[in-house]
Amino acid sequence: KQLQEQCNKTEKERKRRKERNDMNKASANIRFYKNENGPVIGVTVRPVIEKDGLYFRDLTGDGRLAPYKDWRNTPAVRAASLAAELSADEKIGMLFVNSWKMGIYQEDRTKVDESGLLNEEIVEQDESIFNVEKTYGTTYTLKEMGIRHFILRQNPGPGELADWINQLNMVAEGTGHALPVMVLSNSRNEHGEIVFGNDAAGVFAAWPGTLGIAAAVRGSGPELIDSFAECIRREWDAVGMKKGYMYMADVMTDPRWQRSYGTFGEDPGLVCTIMERLIPGIQGSSRGVTRDGVAVTIKHFPGGGARENGFDPHYVQGQWNVYQTEDSLRTYHLPAFRTAIEKKASSIMPYYAKPSAAKSRPQYGPGGDVMEMEPVGCAFNRSFIQGLLREQMGFEGYVNSDSGISNKMAWGVEELDVPSRIALAVNTGVDIISGSLDVFAAREARAARRRSRPPSPPSRRPGRSIVRACE
Repeated sequence: KQLQEQCNKTEKERKRRKERNDMNKASANIRFYKNENGPVIGVTVRPVIEKDGLYFRDLTGDGRLAPYKDWRNTPAVRAASLAAELSADEKIGMLFVNSWKMGIYQEDRTKVDESGLLNEEIVEQDESIFNVEKTYGTTYTLKEMGIRHFILRQNPGPGELADWINQLNMVAEGTGHALPVMVLSNSRNEHGEIVFGNDAAGVFAAWPGTLGIAAAVRGSGPELIDSFAECIRREWDAVGMKKGYMYMADVMTDPRWQRSYGTFGEDPGLVCTIMERLIPGIQGSSRGVTRDGVAVTIKHFPGGGARENGFDPHYVQGQWNVYQTEDSLRTYHLPAFRTAIEKKASSIMPYYAKPSAAKSRPQYGPGGDVMEMEPVGCAFNRSFIQGLLREQMGFEGYVNSDSGISNKMAWGVEELDVPSRIALAVNTGVDIISGSLDVFAAREARAARRRSRPPSPPSRRPGRSIVRACE
């Protein structure tokens, strides 16, 4: 009898806790407003502005219909208006992205928010293969640090994932300019081992691994890529996950490379054919990301297949890119990235490795000019980011670094401290630094720059990043 009473008491407490959690969920607090001949807008904690019989989200809560709040303006006008108002700390917060854990997996339920969805644990030394840093609770990370990008490596159900993303955005909505949260992930739609670049499987629709897909394309034609891409786009969009670290445009020129399983094989022409359909299929068009599209980050520029003895640059043994055949960079590694650029891939991820002139044969850019082989990782390498990717290949999207460049994989710049690494990456052309949330080091870098010399004008290129643009 006593056991039964205890069980009943526990069940009642569980139900009360669930009711309390449900009341604090974003889904219970959202309010929708329908504009005639315009978009339906939704808010959770911010008010709306009513003007001319229309509704607008009051992103700052001050009642002012600034250009960026007015959905009738073009995206370019809204972006320029918003960027002009953002504080330096808000911009710095958008510079970083790192892995993050959901509250539903937190065993200590005293370390979650009132909805039960957000993990509020503080970890003094949070270490991964990429980084070591102190991490804070989700609410502090959003409100005080201004972080707006998170990598999901856990494997929740679709409803749990949508609830979590909504909850993150409700907290973000009540802060500053209500900048939205972007949750991203490595690919989730292939059947395979849970390893680098394939963090989750079994919840979303499962297709063969990328090598299997490449084999099917070679045997049956590229049309199946359209179905594959459409499946990804619809599933990711449905849960609110609007960006993917996918897919690899790397050509497998060394079969010993551990990441070979994530490529589409060794044939540059076949990889180009796949990219030609895959990118617009996921993003929604060949002109860029549509409203119901999912942004892709194509990796790992300028081609991760150029390995030394097959070693991967997640580790010190693989820190060099070695080109043992003359002109192999242009012949094998760059074509698929050229296709990605033509198809308006949202972002491109440079790899960790640094090029080795001493161990390589001469390499050439698209125009036939000899490539400079500066021995620093690609995210710090002006010849590859600005010279090759931007100027010679015409990339207009943003550069999203691989995870850990400011900490454990800072190949070629190990002698620099973390603030200096961040400043060098940004001033080389990196727009998002992955594998770290070290806004404090970025603030230190900005402060040091302001102390050392007069501010320089921001770059004219839209979206150009933080250390310079914050001036």
